[in-house]
Amino acid sequence: MMANLVTSLCCVVLAAVVVAYAQRRIQLVARNQYERMGSDVTMQCGSLESGTSVSWKVNGTDVQAKHQLEGPVLILNQVDLSHNGLYSCFQNPHGERRDTIYLHVGVPPREPLITCRSNTYPKGFYCNWHLQHSTYIPTSFEVDIQHNQRSLAVEKDAVHKNRCHVRFPEVFSSYPYVVNVTVINALGKAFNTYVFEESNIVKPDPPERVTATPIRFNPRRLEVSWQSPATWPEIDSFPLKYFLRYRPLIREQWQHVSTTLF
Repeated sequence: MMANLVTSLCCVVLAAVVVAYAQRRIQLVARNQYERMGSDVTMQCGSLESGTSVSWKVNGTDVQAKHQLEGPVLILNQVDLSHNGLYSCFQNPHGERRDTIYLHVGVPPREPLITCRSNTYPKGFYCNWHLQHSTYIPTSFEVDIQHNQRSLAVEKDAVHKNRCHVRFPEVFSSYPYVVNVTVINALGKAFNTYVFEESNIVKPDPPERVTATPIRFNPRRLEVSWQSPATWPEIDSFPLKYFLRYRPLIREQWQHVSTTLF
């Protein structure tokens, strides 16, 4: 009986230690706070009551920036990117850490720029989007593409994070395509819409394996050969037209060869 009693007491003590450790871990986990550049930022030290004396550190050093300290509240004036960092507050007089805040300074997003192109006609097309100005904080994009009043399936590109691929629902469609891209971050959102007709975005990739070799016994002439781009899927059904432009080294102007269908 005595052995069982000792074991039970040890378990109770161990459980108490685990709970205390878990509570301390929760206190040490930094929480994110996103604020607009140029604004005055208020950071609250946990749930401490007004009038509690605390001290603040940023990235392990005392806060030196222009600020106000009102009990457990730290106010930073007109923040910029230099204010980014890990802020920790400690309750006086023993210096116990009570809260940790990761401050991210940024701006709301502006309208994204959108472009679309089909280099695999008639299989499909892709759309790109990007921001002209950085937001300095993480942003995400939502893409919706409509055709004839219905949404099309959008496949994200495996390499380019700001690109998606879409299959043409039909060929030679008279209905326009409407692309809507919304950019979102913790400080706001913005969107832009791009409307196009099918024929306006068809643009094949350049020809491949272009070579120029001298013609035997005729040094003033060259034989130029090339292959169709591998991305163009149906060269027989949708033949490409090529334009050959060349310039001798002794001349400044480019010359053109009449086009031929291949």
